Amino acid sequence: MKPQTAAINFLEELGQNELPVDPTEICKKMGILYNETDLGTLDGMLILDMSRNQNLICVNSRIAEQSRKNFTVAHELGHLCMHSLEQNTFYCSSDVIESFKSTINPIELSANKFASELLMPLFIYQPLVDRKDVDWDHIKELSGLSQTSLQATAIRFVDLTQTACCLIVSKGKKILWFHKSKEFQPFIQMEGRQLSKDTVAYSIFQGVDPPNHFEDVKADNWLSGRGVNRYTEILEWSLPINSYGQVLTLLYDEEGIAGWDEEDDANEEGETEWEPPTFHKSKKK
Repeated sequence: MKPQTAAINFLEELGQNELPVDPTEICKKMGILYNETDLGTLDGMLILDMSRNQNLICVNSRIAEQSRKNFTVAHELGHLCMHSLEQNTFYCSSDVIESFKSTINPIELSANKFASELLMPLFIYQPLVDRKDVDWDHIKELSGLSQTSLQATAIRFVDLTQTACCLIVSKGKKILWFHKSKEFQPFIQMEGRQLSKDTVAYSIFQGVDPPNHFEDVKADNWLSGRGVNRYTEILEWSLPINSYGQVLTLLYDEEGIAGWDEEDDANEEGETEWEPPTFHKSKKK
């Protein structure tokens, strides 16, 4: 069963049909012991004791944001609902919670998808996203409604929006990973790449206070390939460094740059080769 389906079925069983979804309250209803303690590099863990029919979810007390704790509990509930027949202990590091990198353990990725659907159900969230423009102000508003972190909310927004946008997470002036909407056409291949010095995100790591709105930046600071030239621009809105040392960036392809250069002409049959744009390492030193 898909994680999203499992989460929706779980919500139906609980009779939950409004925001916010409180995962700690769910633990109480289900008789799951909940505890917070210092877990070091772990964000959370789930321990199943089938012999006594007693389960424990523990969350790292060092996590500052309640929204992150909420997601961690929901993540562990995902393991309980989907993976309890495979193993009886789950130790989940901070590197995997809220991450949608394809390189993480598939079990952890499915637990994240379950948590996202549990806390931000499609049947509630889709109408909300459809009424919102793509920007951090609206993502923050939705974050408050669902009591989820900005990162988790942004990922959910990107998944559901009909606009061409992309979330980029960077740390130490390096791009860690990205998550793009279906409408965002540029092909992205940039894990571990250095930020361009001409991006707002880079300036934040230099200690510059960023503008609280989208800025036009040269698209070739982020992208390369057909359709991107020295005149092409894209909208960037980057947020200041968070408690994890990360900068969160929204790219908004308002004009649809992943098309043809003005100089390109199709042949008589209307066919021509297309090279998808890619994220690239900055050429500037």
